[in-house]
Amino acid sequence: MEQNIPPARLDLVAMKKVPADLLVTNGVLFNAFTGEFQGGHSLWIKDGWIAYAGPDTEPAVDGHTRIMDVEGMVLLPGLIEGHTHLLNLIGIEEFVRHVIPSGTTTVVTETTELATAVGIDGIKYFVEGIKDQPIRFYYTLSPLCGISQSVEKDVPSNKELFPFLEDPWCLGVGEIYWGNMLLESRQGRRVRELARQALSLGKRVEGHSAGASANKLQAYSSLGISSCHEPITESEVLERIRLGLWVMIRQGAVRNELDGVKGIFQHPIDKRRLILCTDSMDPEGFLSRGYLDAAVREALRLRVSPSLVYQMVTLNVAEHFRLDHLLGSLSPGKRADMVVIPAPEDFSPVTVIREGHVIFQDGRNLVEPRKTVFPEHFFHAVTLPGLPALKTPKTGKVRVIEMVTRLVTKETVVDLDDQWEPGALNMALAIDRTGSGEAFLGFLKGFGLQQGACGSTMCWDTPDMIVLGCDEASMETVIGRLQELGGGAVYALGREVVAEFPAPLCGVISLAPMKVARDQIRHFEETLKQNGVPWENPLLTLNTQGNAAIPHVRLTHQGYVRMKDRKVLPLTV
Repeated sequence: MEQNIPPARLDLVAMKKVPADLLVTNGVLFNAFTGEFQGGHSLWIKDGWIAYAGPDTEPAVDGHTRIMDVEGMVLLPGLIEGHTHLLNLIGIEEFVRHVIPSGTTTVVTETTELATAVGIDGIKYFVEGIKDQPIRFYYTLSPLCGISQSVEKDVPSNKELFPFLEDPWCLGVGEIYWGNMLLESRQGRRVRELARQALSLGKRVEGHSAGASANKLQAYSSLGISSCHEPITESEVLERIRLGLWVMIRQGAVRNELDGVKGIFQHPIDKRRLILCTDSMDPEGFLSRGYLDAAVREALRLRVSPSLVYQMVTLNVAEHFRLDHLLGSLSPGKRADMVVIPAPEDFSPVTVIREGHVIFQDGRNLVEPRKTVFPEHFFHAVTLPGLPALKTPKTGKVRVIEMVTRLVTKETVVDLDDQWEPGALNMALAIDRTGSGEAFLGFLKGFGLQQGACGSTMCWDTPDMIVLGCDEASMETVIGRLQELGGGAVYALGREVVAEFPAPLCGVISLAPMKVARDQIRHFEETLKQNGVPWENPLLTLNTQGNAAIPHVRLTHQGYVRMKDRKVLPLTV
């Protein structure tokens, strides 16, 4: 267990009476409190804690003291990721391995993905898996908000979840969708009670306020919400800061908001409640751009002040989560987490240090992730009693989901007797993959698939398998192959499987190396595009069809769900 207070006598090191373990000398120290870059500074470190941070003097040393001369390079606090979903397609070990070079030494992660499939065990084993890794993990307890009560049937009770809130590594409740929190139903009561328990323990309740009108945003905030990572315009950022929310500007796999909100950096307001986060990174992003370091570089490219950029990924995050007594600055009494870069405008990590130990230097990791272990039943989380009977209507007027953007949808009525171009209208099937086999077959307009079928078990916030297709034979092939793989994503043409991404851990996570996973996803998505799908990142579009946070109509195994009133709608009008 990591200490939360420094050794009693760091003062003796600062007063030169006890030798330091590590001296980092001749650096330009970024002062996170003032935003200054202070030249000619050094850090004196003892037992993984900073005893002294100031001008170079003559510290006490002995034969065990290590001296690291950084030759005028910049010393930054280790970056802190304030909001991410670690398990975005890949496993814990690959995540850690690729985050270390980014200069990120602390990650606050959601706990949603495994729990959606296997309930309370998913949280328990995930929390165990992120302990004692080369980078530090905190977590927020997922409220597991579903689009309807039917997909929340296996969600742990609050009584089961409350003990996690007492864990010092748990910083509070993860993002609660505003629509769920304001529901006057059992769904709403459950998450409000969970939020109240977190607040009573002095912990945070993270928000997700996309699409909330002014009054609903105020109502939502009044329930104790502390942050939001969803603003996509300068005015949305400003509105939330004025309500006292910490705004996490997202730059990652799901969306990239820096360019859309960049005006806020010139606005004459206090910016200490601005945070930069990823929300998640996928294999393609990790390998082509990086992680939180990529977000930092983009902010610098947009000419955001380096001081502000580095505050947004260090002190601001630490203050939000009430960790600033430990992290977020290079100052006496804080953890010795730091990253060495060539210059303020050049975020290219040369050395990364966590608790006084070098974990990355000169382009290579010096530590390996701790191996994680999951129980056997986690690899058998796609359970279907048999293929659902696909009785596709061929005639008459039906209700469909129409795509407005790659994520946003609306409700539309179409006439199946009309002439439809290939790809204009796809069948959309949702199947409960946790054993009941309940299924609903509807239609999706605008996805664009012209032949074959694709399906995924990695759908957000739901235990449903979702399959989109042009013909029943292809859809049956997809369903069968997903069950054989134990989950993931599959594209099939007739009886032939053309592309697949196996994700056997709870049907949502690949355990393949990052490059293998990247190549499999690329092939899957390129295959969809070759067969008519026009959307960027079509796997994301597929995986969000059952998500509880995106307007306006979603898909479940019981029917369509209209987000405005959460009414379950049938196929027929």
